[in-house]
Amino acid sequence: MVGQPVKNQIVGLIRFSYPSIGGFKQSQDSDEKTRAYLYDPNRLEQRFRLFERLTLPSLIKQTDQDMTVLILTGRDLPHAYSSRLNDLVAGYDWIKIIRYAPRKHYNAIKSAFAEISRDGFTHRTTFRLDDDDAVDMRFIERLRRTCDDLAGHLAVTRPTAISFQHGLYVDYRSTPPNLFSATEKTPLSVGTALLAPVDYTDNIYRRNHRILGQFFNVFSDCDPPSFIRAIHDHNDCNPGFSGRTGDLSNQDIDRVLKDHFAISRMDLLAR
Repeated sequence: MVGQPVKNQIVGLIRFSYPSIGGFKQSQDSDEKTRAYLYDPNRLEQRFRLFERLTLPSLIKQTDQDMTVLILTGRDLPHAYSSRLNDLVAGYDWIKIIRYAPRKHYNAIKSAFAEISRDGFTHRTTFRLDDDDAVDMRFIERLRRTCDDLAGHLAVTRPTAISFQHGLYVDYRSTPPNLFSATEKTPLSVGTALLAPVDYTDNIYRRNHRILGQFFNVFSDCDPPSFIRAIHDHNDCNPGFSGRTGDLSNQDIDRVLKDHFAISRMDLLAR
């Protein structure tokens, strides 16, 4: 009903080297090979560097921290790395590490979201974020405002996707790393969200982010710089983009990094 009071619960999920059954573009022949690939020390060191440099700081700096962030990882993540992950998120009561044995990819994600109570809310908004990307400091604030407007004034009674499509790419495969701006024409994985009535049991990972428009109404925002996406040798999927690039000058990019992400070009490009 239009005008009904909205109480929206925002829950995000980050997959951190979770050895799911399926769900990887880089095909593995067995559970053992999947673990060997995910838990390779060189790969994990790179994932931790990006998580520590980009992903976690972008969440800690949020102007609105009324959210829950789930980190889904393997029950058998090597002890040193499991402890390191614990230490990184200690003190942030809105971050919950969930450790599962291998399950089918979406079943594991759906189970992780189900661990968070929905009591007292009219809507739940789920968002996705990879462990090597970042959202801007006002992401949750803007997501909440957008969802409240959609739910309160447009009477959302079915799932509606929200996509923030303007941001930055940093490509660590080149020397020095290449930093450029981009505006996507289809939803990107970083920060893409799904608003739904609270009794809806699926989440943003239910469909591939690039084809959300085939299954849901989609609200897209191309104005604010909303993400930093990292490209590197361990991306699971093809790190291509679907829109226009280079739409900001170097001076503008430096301003965006400072004002929206509180990070300098030097820190971002450091190896």
